[in-house]
Amino acid sequence: MSEFNNAKALIDDADAILISASNGLSISEGYNIFAENDAFKKYFSRFTKLYGVHSILQGAMGKLPEKAHNEFIEQL
Repeated sequence: MSEFNNAKALIDDADAILISASNGLSISEGYNIFAENDAFKKYFSRFTKLYGVHSILQGAMGKLPEKAHNEFIEQL
């Protein structure tokens, strides 16, 4: 029960809660977070050249330098 109380306290103290969904909702809307498709190449080819990033998921979750990661997320 202490884990539940700890989780509740964290939620109660939070300024906001972000709830997201992975590929099911994104793919149904036409966004493939796993693919190096034309849309990815159009917007993120610089990250492929500089850091070897080949998908939205890889760029968002990968270990990029902090400045590059921030730029990737801003572009996203």
